[in-house]
Amino acid sequence: MSVTISDIAKAANVTKATVSYVLNNKPGVSEETREKILQLMKEMNYHPNVVARGLAGKSTEMLGLIIPDISDHFYAQIVRGVENTANLYNFTLNLCTTHAIPKKEREMVDLFTNGRVDGVILMTYFLDLSYINNLKKRRIPFALIDSTLNDESIYNVSVDNFEAGYKATKYLIKLGHKRIAFIHGPQTAGDSLFRFRGYCQALSDYGILYDESLTSQGDFKREGGYQAFLTLHRLQPNPTAVFAANDQMAIGVLAAARATGLKVPQDLSVIGCDDIEASSLVEPPLTTIKQPIEEMGKNAAEIIIKLIHKEKPAHRRILLKTSLIERSSCRAL
Repeated sequence: MSVTISDIAKAANVTKATVSYVLNNKPGVSEETREKILQLMKEMNYHPNVVARGLAGKSTEMLGLIIPDISDHFYAQIVRGVENTANLYNFTLNLCTTHAIPKKEREMVDLFTNGRVDGVILMTYFLDLSYINNLKKRRIPFALIDSTLNDESIYNVSVDNFEAGYKATKYLIKLGHKRIAFIHGPQTAGDSLFRFRGYCQALSDYGILYDESLTSQGDFKREGGYQAFLTLHRLQPNPTAVFAANDQMAIGVLAAARATGLKVPQDLSVIGCDDIEASSLVEPPLTTIKQPIEEMGKNAAEIIIKLIHKEKPAHRRILLKTSLIERSSCRAL
């Protein structure tokens, strides 16, 4: 049975109110009594009930982070950026995944914002403006990462995904490629949509006619990239280059190319987006568009901590830039 405030009060021969004052670092308790109570808490292995404290309107010293998938290296880097920053400010990270299931997204946000954390960072696909506005009405400190919601009042950290798509496509065009395929992420993923728009704009700017048959649907996973390329490979003539909307799918393309007897980059150039750790370890190492992924998590954590402390962050919308990382998976025609 866990130790309670009553147990600590009885052992210290003080009232429960005195123990509560010590827990919440309030004045009115002598230093000698405070030290005695803190020592007893340590000896008796007492842990405050953070949920109860949250429901009572007190700080839990915890941040919530809701992401679709922890197994993806991209999200793992987001977690690292949030957690490292949270630790600097003595906050503990409370993490959950939704697997991009609409019902679970709402359930997890409702759970976290019911006093379990002091503020929450959201990476979600399906929460609409009406739901977000409800969070604002409840005065819940929250910030979004990579949101495409059209509301300038929302605190959001994202990457210039249009620029990323344009940059990747322009790079392939400059290498002499004209039959450039694009593999989409999930249909609900705004970042994939903006990368696709950048792809289309680059084709237009360099006088290359958009060909819908050169696009294929993926899911941000390696198997999705693998299967999408098998569809593209049936085209005649074949694409000479593939831009996958993330590195996981691009790595799937590399595997599918090998399976169909193609050599990369001799027969096919492949470029991804993200610069996850695995992109430098595959064979051949993957050319990609680097996102400052950890920085996204860091910025979001700094925003939410300021909001928790009732301070005003410097910016509501942070748009980070991308950079091209040239490796060995692309070549000039």
